[in-house]
Amino acid sequence: MENIYDRITELLKKRGKNRKDLCEATGLSYHTLTSLFQRKSETMKLDTIVRIAGYLDVTADFLITGTDVAMAIREAETGGYQTSPNLELEIVRVMRTLNARNRTILLAKAYELQEKETQTGLPKGEGGR
Repeated sequence: MENIYDRITELLKKRGKNRKDLCEATGLSYHTLTSLFQRKSETMKLDTIVRIAGYLDVTADFLITGTDVAMAIREAETGGYQTSPNLELEIVRVMRTLNARNRTILLAKAYELQEKETQTGLPKGEGGR
């Protein structure tokens, strides 16, 4: 499973950059960054994540979860939909954080949306697009 370090490495590679470039641009210590990568530490400071995300031109959400939550919300509000393969995993992850009452509410909403799609004849999982 991909983690924050895999995503950072992949983004650096796509941009033709390396960890040294990242450190120079963000002011992070190369020694500290290397240590984080070697240990695959799960306690990276939020400030560090935000600085790295800014340099890589992605959101901190994307670095942490692999999903740009803010983008998904914007797309949903403008009639778009997220096609990320991580969408189902993100739905399950969020659902697991909810208490029983809120999980029930979320499930009821999902059933409501399913019923609307059925009534309007929208293709399954397509959101009408």
